[in-house]
Amino acid sequence: MTIQETVKKEIDTLSIEALNAVRDFLLFQKYRSILEIDDTTYLNSISGMSGSIKDGIDEPLSKCVPLSDVWADV
Repeated sequence: MTIQETVKKEIDTLSIEALNAVRDFLLFQKYRSILEIDDTTYLNSISGMSGSIKDGIDEPLSKCVPLSDVWADV
């Protein structure tokens, strides 16, 4: 029996609470490489993001939307 088959068999015996914990762990493992990179590397990996940030830095505050208009609980 392969590891995948063994895991699938065991999953069928778990409670919903345990399945939620397993799912969270699986997602962590799947995306761990993203979680472990620094912010600069992550933002540079998104096409156009660094340019957008640089454009935003150059934007005069008078042309900006107040934060409370886009984030109501601030």
